[in-house]
Amino acid sequence: MNFELKVEAPKNKPVIWNYDELKENLEIALADYKNRIYTEDMLDEAKADRAKLNKLKKAINDERISREKEYMQPFLTFKDQAKELCDMIDSASSGIGEQLDAIETKRVAEKMKKIRTLFNEIASLYPIDFITLEKILNDKWLNKGTSEKAISKEITDFFEKAVKDLEIIKKMPKFSYEAEQAYKDSLDLNKALNEGERMAEIQAKKRQETQANAENEEKYVFAFKCEITLSQAQALKAFCVENKITLQNI
Repeated sequence: MNFELKVEAPKNKPVIWNYDELKENLEIALADYKNRIYTEDMLDEAKADRAKLNKLKKAINDERISREKEYMQPFLTFKDQAKELCDMIDSASSGIGEQLDAIETKRVAEKMKKIRTLFNEIASLYPIDFITLEKILNDKWLNKGTSEKAISKEITDFFEKAVKDLEIIKKMPKFSYEAEQAYKDSLDLNKALNEGERMAEIQAKKRQETQANAENEEKYVFAFKCEITLSQAQALKAFCVENKITLQNI
């Protein structure tokens, strides 16, 4: 079966006509017409000159249209035939394309199933429940050339990094809970640390406002006795110091 394209298209012969003669005569005549001044008593002559020029223009233009149709017809026939063959090819090619798409869709689904199995196996080794496959899925994992070994390593790296990041977050002096929640949502350590700092700034501002308001409030003296342990007494003293409550001996 031979699909080689072979085209034999002889070049059209040039149209032979008295172009040079007409052009030379027109240049002389038109120069004369442009410089000619017609008076009222020369109306018939002016009309005759214009009619003569228009007649020549029409003859040239009509011949051009006729020749154009003659020259274009073989091409238009070829164009229709070429389109017919291209449509036939498109019909067959699209059918093959649909089969290729179906094969690729099946391959990707099977690869995704293997990736999910790998993920679940690795995830079961770590005490982390907020990392999902959807959060870390990399499209390149679905490529035919990406091995399961490479995918397994990248998934493991995600969990290892999460463990280390959580250790850093838990060492924060304050608001590690808010930072941890931010990390669970974004898996971004910088965002988590920034959230912890933001919450610390908010609470510091609230304490300043509370202390400022407390200084402006009327103060009362309360005397009371209570039974508490040494650690409770220390905690009570720390609370009083933090809130600028003066303790007096009685």
